[in-house]
Amino acid sequence: MLRFPHSILPAILAGAASLAAQAVSPTDRTTLEGSSFTHFPLGRASARMQTLHADVPGGTVIHGHAYRRDAAGVRGLVDGFACDLEVTLSVGPNPPTQASTTFANNAGSAPVVVLPRTVLNFPATQRPSLDPSPSFELLVPYATPFVMPPQGGTLCVDVRVFGNTSAAGTNLNLSVYLDAHENYPDGRAEQAGFRTFQGCPAPGSTANSYATMTYWRMPTSGRLDVSIRDGVPDDGSVLVRPFVTVGHGLDGSPWPLRPDCPFWSTSEVWFALPGAMTSTGSHDGSLVGLPLLPPGYRLWAQAGSVHLGTVAMAFSDATTFVTPPAGPLPIPTARIVHSTNGGSATGTVSYAVPVMAFL
Repeated sequence: MLRFPHSILPAILAGAASLAAQAVSPTDRTTLEGSSFTHFPLGRASARMQTLHADVPGGTVIHGHAYRRDAAGVRGLVDGFACDLEVTLSVGPNPPTQASTTFANNAGSAPVVVLPRTVLNFPATQRPSLDPSPSFELLVPYATPFVMPPQGGTLCVDVRVFGNTSAAGTNLNLSVYLDAHENYPDGRAEQAGFRTFQGCPAPGSTANSYATMTYWRMPTSGRLDVSIRDGVPDDGSVLVRPFVTVGHGLDGSPWPLRPDCPFWSTSEVWFALPGAMTSTGSHDGSLVGLPLLPPGYRLWAQAGSVHLGTVAMAFSDATTFVTPPAGPLPIPTARIVHSTNGGSATGTVSYAVPVMAFL
């Protein structure tokens, strides 16, 4: 049931299209995909979530906030839905690294109900062709703007969810796949790989090989985690080896011995992965001690597996990512969430937060 005056809600929504992002939090995710995804808070049937942001500039006039859909974790369409929610903003006393499990302790002394309880409709979203999503598609426009003080501070965004409606039914937990990111106290930064295009099968198989990759900027080096599936299986000879290629550009040239296997990466560098393939054509490993790369480079990678005796080979799909900067310190964002009760007084603290735009 709508809890918001019909005469006001259309005016809010009509003005929403003209809103432009003034700040993104965590700030380093403005043009980078987050490291994960979340269904908090919009995907819950009843929940309360505060997010604390120390990276919203002082003096910012906030007319709403928005979430973007995850690009890396799930492919295809995420259905639209309606959410019954309320939003309160304040400048709180606690920096994100000192977030309290008690919601009231994180709120400021002059909270503003920027959006009284209402039902908002959120659109269906398609996976973008490249990470991150080019827009923050899931918009929460405010009835009352909120002004950050000139000196800045910790913005506390308190969202209470009272229910939802979707094609699945009413007041059910939903998988909405909001882009999210986790910051770490040692300054490392995790960059999820964006899988695209298609791999080719190992000889004798009909399943295309694929790989999942994650790039880490560690405090003093780089690391690439690689998981290969449906590659060339080990036949007991221990001669099947996994590898990964990395290049600065996207290619599409066929492998001469397997015209059905394209090189998706320009493959300037080839790395042998540690260990052997399993009997099911799987491998999980990491390249460690890689040199630190400057942030902002888009790289294209592709995994593969080869039998050193028979030269049977399979290539995975393509993975791309942008090299991230070091994780910001002190950690600029935190969340406090109770996932089953919108009226709860307490929640659980985490540094994994949805990537949010303030408009």
